[in-house]
Amino acid sequence: MYFCIAGESKTDLDLIADFETADDLLWHARADPERFAGRGRIQVRASGRIGPLVELVSAHRSDPAAYRSLDIRPALARMVAAALDREEISGAGVNDRAGVFPLSRSDPGGVDGVHWDQWMKHVENAAVSAGHARRLMQGLIGAFGELQDNVHKHSERIETGLAAYGVTADAFEFVVADSGIGVLASLRQNPEFAHLSDSGVALRAAASDGASRLGKTSGHGYGIGQLFRALAHDAGELRFRSGDWAMTILGDRPSLSGQVKLAQKAWLNGLAVTVRCTPSRRSASESG
Repeated sequence: MYFCIAGESKTDLDLIADFETADDLLWHARADPERFAGRGRIQVRASGRIGPLVELVSAHRSDPAAYRSLDIRPALARMVAAALDREEISGAGVNDRAGVFPLSRSDPGGVDGVHWDQWMKHVENAAVSAGHARRLMQGLIGAFGELQDNVHKHSERIETGLAAYGVTADAFEFVVADSGIGVLASLRQNPEFAHLSDSGVALRAAASDGASRLGKTSGHGYGIGQLFRALAHDAGELRFRSGDWAMTILGDRPSLSGQVKLAQKAWLNGLAVTVRCTPSRRSASESG
C-alpha cells in the first residue's frame, strides 16, 4: 500500500496520480467505504500520466459518496468531467497536447463522426510535431479508432465512453474507457466465452485477435491486435482494466508472449485501455 489509513487520523494527503496510487485509493475505498470517505482531504496531483486520472475520475463518478475525500486536481480530470457531463470536446486547439473526446459524439458516418475524424487527425499531428514518427502514430491512431468502435458495440453504456490523449517529446499516451458492463459480461454473451471465470481471464481472451461477444468469426475484436502490430518496433506499456482485474503488458515489441502481468484490483466498472509508448531511436529517425 502506498498510504495507510490508520486510527482516526484525518491528516490531509498529497498524492501523485500514478497507477500504484490509483489502485491503492480504489482498494481502500472499496474495503472500508465509510472510513475512507470520512478521512481528511486527499489531493491528487498530476504525474505526467493520463491513464490513472481517467480511472480515478471513473471511480469517483461511479460512487461519489465513497470517494468524496478525493480532490483530483489536474486539468485533464476537468476535461473528462466536461466530456461526460456536457459532451464537450477538448484538446483540438493548435497548441493543445492533451484532450478528451466523449464517445457519444463519435457516431460513424454522421456529423459527429466528422468531429471525431478531425480530433483524431489533430492527435496524430500533435504527436508528430512533438517528434514522434508518423508511421508509429498512424498505427496507433488506427488502433485508437478500433477501440472506440468497441465501446459503441460492447459497453452498452456509450454515454460513459471517452477517449483521451496526452503527448510530450518523451512519450505518447492514449486512453479509451467506459463505465459499461465490462469485458467479462460482454464476452459471456457469446457461448464461445461462457466458460470464462473472471475478469482477468476475460482480459487475456479479449487481447487475442478476433475475441468479442459477436464471436471469433464476426470480423470484430481486432483493436488490441492492431496495438501490438503498431508497436512492433517500439517500447510500450499497455494496461487493460476491467472489473476487479488489471492486465499490464510491457517492454519492447509488447505482446501476449512477452511481459504480461495479471493482478487483482478493487472493482472498477467497464473497461479502460491505456497505451503509452516511448519511441525507439529508429522511430525517432522516421519522424515526419
